[in-house]
Amino acid sequence: MYIRVTKNSAGQAYYHLVESYRVQGKVRQRTLLSLGRVEDGKLEELASAISKHLDLMSAMEIAKSIAVESTYVLGPLLVVEALFEKLGIDETLAKISAKHPKLGFSLRDIVFTMCAARFVRATSKLAMYEGMRERLYPALVPNEVELHQLYRALDLLNAHKDELEKSLFFHGRDLFSVDVDVVLYDLTTLRFESIREDMGELRRFGFSKEKRTDCTQVVLGLMVDTDGIPLGFEVYPGNTVEGKTLTDIIQKIRHKFRVRRFIFVADRGLLSEANLNTIRNAEGEFIVGMRIGGLAKKRPELFDRANFTALWEGFEIFETTFGEDRGLVTWSAERAERDRNVREDILKKIQKRLASKKKPSAKTFVSNSNYVFFLKGLDSGTPCIDESKVAQAARKDGFFALVTNIRDITAQTLYQQYKQLWRIEDTFGELKGTLKARPIFHWRDHRIVGHLAMCFIALLCEAHVTKTLRARRSARDSKAIQADIIDPRALTAATVFHELAELRAVPVSIGRQTLWVRTDITGNVADLFRALGLRIPQRVLNAQPNVVAQTPPDLAMA
Repeated sequence: MYIRVTKNSAGQAYYHLVESYRVQGKVRQRTLLSLGRVEDGKLEELASAISKHLDLMSAMEIAKSIAVESTYVLGPLLVVEALFEKLGIDETLAKISAKHPKLGFSLRDIVFTMCAARFVRATSKLAMYEGMRERLYPALVPNEVELHQLYRALDLLNAHKDELEKSLFFHGRDLFSVDVDVVLYDLTTLRFESIREDMGELRRFGFSKEKRTDCTQVVLGLMVDTDGIPLGFEVYPGNTVEGKTLTDIIQKIRHKFRVRRFIFVADRGLLSEANLNTIRNAEGEFIVGMRIGGLAKKRPELFDRANFTALWEGFEIFETTFGEDRGLVTWSAERAERDRNVREDILKKIQKRLASKKKPSAKTFVSNSNYVFFLKGLDSGTPCIDESKVAQAARKDGFFALVTNIRDITAQTLYQQYKQLWRIEDTFGELKGTLKARPIFHWRDHRIVGHLAMCFIALLCEAHVTKTLRARRSARDSKAIQADIIDPRALTAATVFHELAELRAVPVSIGRQTLWVRTDITGNVADLFRALGLRIPQRVLNAQPNVVAQTPPDLAMA
């Protein structure tokens, strides 16, 4: 088949599609199609049109043998897999598994699947078993999992909790180079959607930081370092008072982690002489927030800015003593503005209620202690704002105090170490938010601790991602300052894991084989891969032959 050029009697040339064939051994030609007059570029256009038609026909033929039924989450699995190896989690779980030779399943694979699933859609173990594994790239999760194996894995994490924490704490750590570890400590509560208290010692009603007095809860004590990396945790009954947790935590720091010197940082809720003595008796050091509002009359020098030294614009500090301990009182313009705004907001609410047609009774204000302080005339039933109390409160705006037994660190450094306490609040936010550690769906004490141990491992992975993102943002901010450009983006772990979940593995069935192909890795996900030192996988993850359904013997015989 070829193209022939012919001319008519007028000398005009035309294209014809001609086919050759044989008749009794002799070659003959016949015109199949007239393709129009010969013009400049006409032949190229014709070739292009035919080529497109052929490409379409080829694609249609290939499409007949291709099948794409679903996609599977890949991104979070790749990141968590790398962190399991980097942080020593794989090694630790292998050691625990070696102590149970008759276990019958891979502890590492089960824990990995549960942790990775927290970053996709945190849910109960039962819900994960029933549907979550079907969403995860099957090459990275176990093929056959029984529900009881998930619960058995939690039981092992509970049984080896101390070993797990120690191993992860010491992984990659040079003990001989560590002189000081600053340990941030705080407590939070984790609720159950239940009111039962008869299933163990941990599920109890108590003071809920989530304001959920209708649910039982446990108290979680968490230790993190100044980068927000979790070091260890303890679980207490839901009615435990904060101060009573200190002894356990101090013993953990001193004996389990063998830290030679540690600085214990906590907020004002843990300030009491008994608590501070507990730390002293363990040869520990502390930096604890302190309320000084009640000392205005006894210690007026604490609120006299003439005694203060300016460290930078809008921030001043005064060194003093509180009993046998060193005291640091600070004043900041930022805190002063915040205190003033809070007070003015309260006063506006009081004035609004006083101006209402229905005069408020004394009992109405007594129910709110913040209101009561600024009022007088409650006893006579004619409440009004006490301007002297307003002035008294204004004199305390911006002041804050710390108490410490540390003598060899500058006041500025001590204050900055205390200010790192926000990191543990941030960690609690990730634990309850991204990882959804609560509500807890388990009943027995050992299973509750096992669940929180699994969440602790996931939190450790998330904390290292957060640390990496902060370093990345710091580097970007430095470049932005040099270039006089402000970068408004603040990438969080929650955001990047959401984007990671969009990185999918797609099984493409072509003929007799299935190719597992990944989607594109771009933007923040690509940045995270580079920051963590992860190699971006090939586009085709793997190939496997399709399973050809065999005809049952009885049907074949029929």
